[in-house]
Amino acid sequence: MRVKVERTGGFAGLETLVALYDIADLPAGRAERVREALDALAAAQDRGDEGGDIGADLFVYRITVQDERGGGETRVYEVREDPTADDSSVLDVLLNGASG
Repeated sequence: MRVKVERTGGFAGLETLVALYDIADLPAGRAERVREALDALAAAQDRGDEGGDIGADLFVYRITVQDERGGGETRVYEVREDPTADDSSVLDVLLNGASG
């Protein structure tokens, strides 16, 4: 399962790739934390929870998950959140999945 995290927005409105990795390449504990974070995103999306503040100058993180198993399903989530606000946040886990 591949995870890509892009950041958009801010004053300049630029789009930046901030993380790209395959969960299969991660150590077991880190892979499990990433899967739990993705499950939390899916649950929030199912509830209709947009989360985070809204503003033209705020960053939006687009998380694209491609599962090569099961027909190559692709899911996309958007998170409006400051990743420095909480080191245990879903976004923090996903941003640091390959390195943390």
